[in-house]
Amino acid sequence: MNRETKKALTKQQLIASATALFRENGIHNTDLKSIAADAGVSVVTFYKYFDSKDTLVREIANDELNNLFDRIMTIAGSPDLTILDKIKAFATITATAQKKIATTYGPEMITLLETDDSHIQAVADTRRDAFFTTIIEQGRSEGFFNADVSTAAIRVYIDMFMSYDRQKTIALAQGEIDIKTIDQQLEQLFFYGLMGYINVDKRAQLDQIRQQNRE
Repeated sequence: MNRETKKALTKQQLIASATALFRENGIHNTDLKSIAADAGVSVVTFYKYFDSKDTLVREIANDELNNLFDRIMTIAGSPDLTILDKIKAFATITATAQKKIATTYGPEMITLLETDDSHIQAVADTRRDAFFTTIIEQGRSEGFFNADVSTAAIRVYIDMFMSYDRQKTIALAQGEIDIKTIDQQLEQLFFYGLMGYINVDKRAQLDQIRQQNRE
């Protein structure tokens, strides 16, 4: 086994050990010494690969994020799926990934992925841009997006709705609406605001998919 292969295996083992310990104890309750011991290396060796536990956590978060978007972009690039199929798959895959990450690593990882960590956000923004560029181009070609609205405006519109999660607690604190209802209403505003009432057939298709998602 050459030196580079051995180094790669050691790094993989550190990540695997950290993942197992995070799952068992949570990120906050897992210290660096425990990770090194579980991986069968010294703390000194650990520092040859990561300068801190936080750096290791961020690398795992970055890997999870890229794995998620790799799956999303495979679907986005599929010539056999309509834009509605891709939107539905995006929502399903994202929700499933969030549950898996929360179960595997605990809520601290979800918090890290959703906060303004500059590196992780840069990766997320780049990958998200690629996905929505593909979706917008297909939406235009299939007649789902209003032809009078620019791509730049569509992106701003999408980003505004994607920021909703951060405002969720404010909306719910008023006590006038429950989370399920507000999600459904915002979903309706998002799609019908974007599509309008120009094509009744396409609205019927979207209504059918929205109903399937609730069953």
